Amino acid sequence: MRDLRDIFFLRGTTGGWLAGGGAAALGLGLAGALVATAVSPALPVTGSAVLAGSVALATSLPLLYTCSRMAKRIAALRKEVQHLGQRDGLTACLNEPTFSALVDTYADRRAAPDGSSRGTVLLIHVDDLPILNDRFGYSWGNEALTRIAAAIRGTVRQGDIVGRVSGNQFGVFLPGADETNAKGVADRIHESVTGLDFFPAGARYPLSIRAGAVILADRAKFDDLLKAAVGTLEMTRGQGEDWIRYTSMGGWPQAGAARLQ
Repeated sequence: MRDLRDIFFLRGTTGGWLAGGGAAALGLGLAGALVATAVSPALPVTGSAVLAGSVALATSLPLLYTCSRMAKRIAALRKEVQHLGQRDGLTACLNEPTFSALVDTYADRRAAPDGSSRGTVLLIHVDDLPILNDRFGYSWGNEALTRIAAAIRGTVRQGDIVGRVSGNQFGVFLPGADETNAKGVADRIHESVTGLDFFPAGARYPLSIRAGAVILADRAKFDDLLKAAVGTLEMTRGQGEDWIRYTSMGGWPQAGAARLQ
């Protein structure tokens, strides 16, 4: 839908410029013909028409070229502004409004005929960010967030959605992923993040994350998914707890579906 709107507005902009340019060229051509006729009444009608056409053509060609360049530039600027408006400025992940809107769209679709999962939401919490900020400064805290975001985006599957939902939390939506699929992606994310070589002020500092996962088997709103994910994330607190915990919404697992032990 967004691409269709872009095409529509681009065509509208181009059409406006072309209509205005054509009218201006025609007006100049007619004015040239009238001037030629007034100056030389003996000039035949054919000569006036040729003169008018020549003036219109000479005016319209550079005008059309200029209009085309301007329309392309306008379209490029519109896409750039749209892109910036959907992204978090620090991490280049989707911002919270865009991420939540996309998840809402997926989560509100009809269930698959086989009753499989609609997808899984991962709420990833970056540990020790306040400590990083206090100990090394906010620039290093921002660097940690940027590196972690890049690791997450470089690990997820094609078609998965990554957003920054708060200061130290990222959301990942895995369309169609059940617990088995989600565990594979989540483990790769964890390995990628904890394996980062991060050296604030020259000393290696291990980065760590925790996550709450919600497997969606029925329609739900993003706010409900986020609330469930926050509650699941809280289960990872404490000594000896797993870094990620799973819960479900909508009756997962379905009959016959495998559960991880």
